[in-house]
Amino acid sequence: PWTSLYQVHGDGVVVVDAAGAHSGTRADAAVTSVVDAPLAIRVADCVPVALLGDRSVGVAHAGWRGLGAGVVERTIEAMKELDGTNPIAAVVGPHIGACCYEFGDADLDDLADRFGLSIRSTTMDGRPALDLSVALSGILEGAGIPVTVDRACTSCDDRYWSFRATATAHRQAMVVWIEEG
Repeated sequence: PWTSLYQVHGDGVVVVDAAGAHSGTRADAAVTSVVDAPLAIRVADCVPVALLGDRSVGVAHAGWRGLGAGVVERTIEAMKELDGTNPIAAVVGPHIGACCYEFGDADLDDLADRFGLSIRSTTMDGRPALDLSVALSGILEGAGIPVTVDRACTSCDDRYWSFRATATAHRQAMVVWIEEG
């Protein structure tokens, strides 16, 4: 069984101690050091983040609210508690790109105060936008974690579902697990 969360755009992290444990919990990230205990999050425009440790894995659903609340940092901390060290790598999956992510000035100002001016961008139409990739890369690289970012835009690229583009209820999933050996 997989652990799949009831995602709430917050900073909650669960520590999974058995396959399927905490499934349905209101949280936006999960970590485990248990072999064969898959962790899954679902996204349509938010950022799926996989964190890989020496003896643990984690997955986080990081939309703008979760980023602002510190969900990625909390996931890193939870993995440090399991492993004793920082995660050794991160993978950021497809998510809405700045090209399509028009964003209100007040919220963009708040996020820029926290993550730096480089998160500010413009859409294809020249409107203010949030660059989630830049924010995530800054958090992960700042923690000394090498990151691979898939820059596919879920809104532009019809291979992916996008709530903003089509109001779909469909989601893609990011799943991580530890295999024996």
